[in-house]
Amino acid sequence: MNYVRFITPWWRVRRQVDCGPFGPAYEAWRDRDVPEVLRVAIGEEIDWFERHLPVPGRQAFRVKSCRRWRSDGICWFHAEAREMIAHAFVLAALLEEVGVPVRKAATHRPGTILYRDAYQIVAKPIEATPTLYH
Repeated sequence: MNYVRFITPWWRVRRQVDCGPFGPAYEAWRDRDVPEVLRVAIGEEIDWFERHLPVPGRQAFRVKSCRRWRSDGICWFHAEAREMIAHAFVLAALLEEVGVPVRKAATHRPGTILYRDAYQIVAKPIEATPTLYH
């Protein structure tokens, strides 16, 4: 199975992993310096995801390492989650409009899967995870 992820390379890095688009989207949506037409469009995409994409619980991101719990999980869409991915492309285009670069990444080996639902997984990446960037 293949997995797809949208990343914002410069926005924030957590444990050597680039963040996804949702953090910058919420930030742009609240930023009064962003033109209203873009804030409205970003807000519509955020609302769509809030209605349709399950939010994994905090525990889905946590793994025990060296006797400590760490939030090491990252989210990937199932490649078959076409409607989710289509909306992620729209959100990516809107973020690009406000100056946030977004790249699409794909892999067939995301790491250790910590959580799964119909649209996404949360996985703890492994060092040698082959990822293709588009």
